Amino acid sequence: MKKFLILIFTVTVGLNLLSYSLLERESGNFIENNDARSSAMGGAAVSGGNRLFDAFINPANLGMMKKGFGYQFSLGVMKNDDNRSLPMYNFFDGYIDDATYASNVNYFSEYSLGIHYKYSFEKFGLSAAAFYRPLVDFNSYYKEEVRNDEGSDYNQYPQIIAQNYIEGDGTINSMGFVSSFNYKDLLSIGFEFSKLDGDTKLSKRVDWSDYAEETVAGDLPDTSVVVKRDFDDFGLKIGGNIKISPRFSLGFSYSPKVEFDVETGGFVNGAKIDTLLYQYIYDENDVVIDSLMYSDYFAQKYGEYKIPSRFRIGFSFQPRNIMRTFFNCDVELVNWSAVNTLFDDEFNYYVGVEHKLSYNLPLRIGFRYNTDYHLIEDSEMVMAEKISMPTFTAGTGFSFLKNFRFDISAEYSHRKYETLDLFMDGFYNYAELWNSITPENRGWENPDEVSESFIKVVSSVSFKW
Repeated sequence: MKKFLILIFTVTVGLNLLSYSLLERESGNFIENNDARSSAMGGAAVSGGNRLFDAFINPANLGMMKKGFGYQFSLGVMKNDDNRSLPMYNFFDGYIDDATYASNVNYFSEYSLGIHYKYSFEKFGLSAAAFYRPLVDFNSYYKEEVRNDEGSDYNQYPQIIAQNYIEGDGTINSMGFVSSFNYKDLLSIGFEFSKLDGDTKLSKRVDWSDYAEETVAGDLPDTSVVVKRDFDDFGLKIGGNIKISPRFSLGFSYSPKVEFDVETGGFVNGAKIDTLLYQYIYDENDVVIDSLMYSDYFAQKYGEYKIPSRFRIGFSFQPRNIMRTFFNCDVELVNWSAVNTLFDDEFNYYVGVEHKLSYNLPLRIGFRYNTDYHLIEDSEMVMAEKISMPTFTAGTGFSFLKNFRFDISAEYSHRKYETLDLFMDGFYNYAELWNSITPENRGWENPDEVSESFIKVVSSVSFKW
C-alpha cells in the first residue's frame, strides 16, 4: 500500500451560532427561510405563505394574513457531519477505497423574531411588521490531529506532531420592517427594507505538540492568521401576490444585489497585518523596488462582499378534495454572474405539499434544489466550482391555547465535492519527526474527497390576536 501522511481523525462536537460547513467559511451561508411551515414544504412560499416569516420570502404575503396583531418566534438547530478522505492504493497502484482521515460533527443554532399588525378599512388592508433575523453567517469549527508514521504496536498510537484548527464566528444580521397593501385579500403588494450589518472573525492556526518542539532542532514556525471583517449596508425586497381564483394564486419577489462596505483587519502570529510586509518585488538585478503590505493583500482578498440579486416566482394550488391540501411550487433565478464573472446564473427549485389529516393535523413534505458557487485557488489560477445540494423536508404543526400555533420541520441535505487539503502536508516536513516518509503537498492530482450531510430542525411559535 502506498505510504502517505497519516492523519488520525478526531471527532469534535461544538455548539456554535449558525453555519453549514467549512466550504462557506469565507463566503458565508445565506439564510433564506426562517419559518417551520414553509421549511417543511421545501421552502416554497412565494405564494401561499400564511406566516409572518413567509414575508421574508415575499413581502406581499404579509398582506394576505388576517387582520389584527400577532408575532412569531423561531429556533433552528442544525447538525453538520464533515468527513474528509484520501484514496488508498495497493502495491500495484490499484485504487482500493477512500480512507477517512478527518471527521467533524458540529451543532449550530439560529433564531428569528418579529411582530406584525394588519388594519382593514372597507375593501383595503394595510399591514406592517418589524423583525430581526440572521441573513448570512460565517461560523465554523474544525480540528485535526497530525501524527507521524511510527508504529502503533502495544495499543500505542503514533506521536502527535501538531493540532490544526479553523474557527469562525460572526453573522450579518437583518433588522428592519415589512409593509404591504392589499385589496379585498385578492391582490397584495409589499416591500421589505432592512439595515444589514455585522462582523466576522476567521482564524486558522497550527499548534505544535511538546513532542515536536522537543524533537526538532531549532524553533518551529508559528502559524496563526486571524481575518476580521465588518459589514454595513441596506437591503430591499419587493413582491406581489394575486389570487387568480379561490384555489389558485401567483406570487413573485425580487431582491436586488447588495454590495457591502467592508472593513478588513486582522493579525498574523499576533502582529497586526498593517505592520507586516507580505511580498517583496524585485527588479532584474534582484534589488527590492516595492513591497505589498499584508493589509493590502487582505483588503484585496476579503474586502469585497456581494449578495447576488434574486428573482422568484411561484404558485399555490388547492385541489378539490375533502381534506384541505395545498401544493406550492417556486422557481428562483440567482444572478451569480453579477458577483463574479466566473460564475453563471443559476435556477433554484422549491416544491412542497401540505395535507390536512384528521383533527386538522397537517402533514407537510417538500423538496428543494439549490446551486451555489465557490472559488478555487490553484497556484496563480482561480477557478469557479459549482456545487448543487438537494434537500428533503417534512414537518407538521398544531394549535394550542386558542391563539397560538406551533410548527416544526426537519430537513436532510447531502453533498460531495473535491477540495485541496486545509493544511498542506509539506508544512510538517522535518526529518526528525518522520521514520521513512517525506511529507509533500498534495495538489489537484490527489485532492480531498469531502462528504457532508446536514440535518436541520426548525420550530416556530406564532401568536395571532
